[in-house]
Amino acid sequence: MEGIASVLRRHRRRVSKKDQQDGFIKLFISKRIIHGSAAAILGIFVPIFLYETSGNQFYIVGGYYALLSLLYVILLVPSMWIANQIGFSRTLVLGGVFGTAIYIIMYFLSPANVWQMILPLTFAIVGFRLFHWVPFHVDFTLFTKDGERGRQVSLSFATIAFMGVIGPILAGFIIANAGYEALFATATALTIAATISYWFVPETLTRFEWTWWQTWKKLFSKDMRHVVVGEFANGMEVIVNLIVWPIFLYELLQGDVFEIGAVSTIVVGATILIQIFLGRYLDKQKDTKERTLRVGSTLYAVGWVLKIFVISTLQVFLVGLYHNIVKIFTKTPFSAILYDMSAEQGKYVDEFTVLREMAGHLGRAVCLILVSVLVYFLPISIGWMFVIAAFASIALNLVYRVQLTD
Repeated sequence: MEGIASVLRRHRRRVSKKDQQDGFIKLFISKRIIHGSAAAILGIFVPIFLYETSGNQFYIVGGYYALLSLLYVILLVPSMWIANQIGFSRTLVLGGVFGTAIYIIMYFLSPANVWQMILPLTFAIVGFRLFHWVPFHVDFTLFTKDGERGRQVSLSFATIAFMGVIGPILAGFIIANAGYEALFATATALTIAATISYWFVPETLTRFEWTWWQTWKKLFSKDMRHVVVGEFANGMEVIVNLIVWPIFLYELLQGDVFEIGAVSTIVVGATILIQIFLGRYLDKQKDTKERTLRVGSTLYAVGWVLKIFVISTLQVFLVGLYHNIVKIFTKTPFSAILYDMSAEQGKYVDEFTVLREMAGHLGRAVCLILVSVLVYFLPISIGWMFVIAAFASIALNLVYRVQLTD
């Protein structure tokens, strides 16, 4: 028989239709528009900045990002105690404070003081991740509707793409003419605005109730195996896209930051309409997401293999355009499936989200350690590391529904 505490907790999970609609709009504005603008101008240039600062040593950048992911995985469950005390939506505000601190620190970062600034930068990045991503994913799950989630996820991704049209070329122009300091100052102003806007996101009164040991035990349980493998693979592919690809572009285009931004802008801009229409298609039938993911992930893996062989700006554009189009048919259904699964967990939506985040960042850490070791010891181009992302893209299909129980 279900205990009184469980009944009360399930009741708190419910979000009224008014709060659901209001919450989605406010979360969308805060995260996708305001915070998304900062992410758009920084996206491909933060790893390039750190790569330059480290003296063009990939293993230093790769090892550092791997450390960040491992610290996030270890500290994620303890951080949920703070989220329980102040509320998940209010925790987004705290995450915004750490996010602002990241770019203030980067504003002052240079090769001369990098080792003095690395500890506070690490503290800020890990703090942002701890207090941002789980609350965001939980709120997004609760504020989106069954039967419409594909469209809402697609709208979210289309907005990211739209920001990606303006962001890279604007960032390249700012860096080329005013330096990284101006870029980080702009990002700081945007994250301050996002932090303020998070305050108006409705509270869901969610509570995380698992212990650290219980969470790790569930992460490696048989029930969670396929979800964990799918998210682990997603983490591997994501980190290649976020870290390895920008540095590969930087080397290929010989450090021309404006050209890097311009090419990225044109590639992203050509895919927005496809993204919007796909969301409506995914909501039509029950198995549409799974079928689209199977086809899209295969074509997406092919794109990673093609990227190994690009040697000119034109090839970067053509292969990048193809890859961005098929990425839509991979990441949109993948994310919609996971948000559907999260919604099905009932009172365990936050616990399920924590497991997803842990699996994804374990994938990131393992991938970066592997890439760093291979690049350091083998005389090969960093582009050959895209093979890892290709295999990870196929492995996304291992995700399927699971129901958490006590």
